[in-house]
Amino acid sequence: MRLFGIVDRICGYYRAVFPADQAERVANSVFRRGVPHGEFKRLEDGSLTFRVSRKAARELRDIIDKSGFVGYSLYGKGLPFFIRRYRKRAGFFAGALIFAAISYISTLFIWRVEVISDTALNKTTVEKNLSLIGVKPGAYIPACDFWALSTEYLTTFDDCAWLSVNMSGTVAQIELREKLGRDGTADDAPCNVVAADGGVIDSLVIRSGRGYVTPGTVVKQGDLLVSGVIEDIQGSYRLTGADAEVYAEIERVITVDVAYSHSFREYTGEERSACSLSFFGAETDLLFGDRDPGEGWEKSVDRASPVLPDGKPLPVSIGTVRWREYFERKLEYTPEEARALAKARLDRAISEQLPEARILSVIKTTEQTESGVRAEARVRCICDIAAKHEIILEVQTGE
Repeated sequence: MRLFGIVDRICGYYRAVFPADQAERVANSVFRRGVPHGEFKRLEDGSLTFRVSRKAARELRDIIDKSGFVGYSLYGKGLPFFIRRYRKRAGFFAGALIFAAISYISTLFIWRVEVISDTALNKTTVEKNLSLIGVKPGAYIPACDFWALSTEYLTTFDDCAWLSVNMSGTVAQIELREKLGRDGTADDAPCNVVAADGGVIDSLVIRSGRGYVTPGTVVKQGDLLVSGVIEDIQGSYRLTGADAEVYAEIERVITVDVAYSHSFREYTGEERSACSLSFFGAETDLLFGDRDPGEGWEKSVDRASPVLPDGKPLPVSIGTVRWREYFERKLEYTPEEARALAKARLDRAISEQLPEARILSVIKTTEQTESGVRAEARVRCICDIAAKHEIILEVQTGE
């Protein structure tokens, strides 16, 4: 489409093809008469092909009639010829019109809500809260005042400090910012620091709040370590979010069991797939693809939305369901193999459960059970036992 662009697609054009033995005469005649043409080229079999507009086609036909060319082909392409070809099929144009109308109407509704901000908030909870104030699939976009809805969300729910709703096609993209405390964490509510485990206090660093323990204090799980209730010199109280690192010497018992018999899935390589269409959250199975094969097949679902060239997603979601065939395989361990595996898993469990602890001593034992081997480690270590516990205010009114 160097010479004839999209205008020719709309107005229509003709494609002419002449056999090899007439190519030279046709070319001379077209150039001599000055017939406008485009994409003038030879094909592999020597035949000549080129394009002419609908107006220039009349001059080309005059040349053909006067020169007696035979064996050629001259066929129309573009929108006018397409309409002429299907002019007797009213259902085709009615379907196209209905499709265009539905496509336009569908852009007036929210099809999907996405929380795109990288926060520690539960995105499912945020989407549920948004649906309560009207930002949900199926909401009529022109009737939504997203600035007012954002303000309503902030005044109704207290899980974020700022929220914005931006429309990308039919997808409502939610950007939000968590409430940050004085230490930059996402928790600004009044709270105490309590012991997550029992032990002997080794050291502590208090960032905010009033300390209730000192090194050498023996505490049990749930004991108050740092209070968020602060008393000033006038005798009045205020609440704050207590924050501290409290290191204590604790004893942790870690247990790992390894059975002599272990079952796992082994895949055969046989796979099946099917597609489904999601419309306002309703799933519809498409007519092509496999059906659920039942037991012995592992199911996984991938969902995606087609996008326009500008990157905006279309108001539809297509899911691809895949099944992989498997069979259960049983693996048997000897007592020696089970014991070695239990020791290896115990070492890994210690490093995973106490990643930043300073290990003082470890006493490991193994014993045989009816079904396998149990490995146990009694670990003495120093680690941070501080855990925040929100202060709940109860307002009492007298009748």
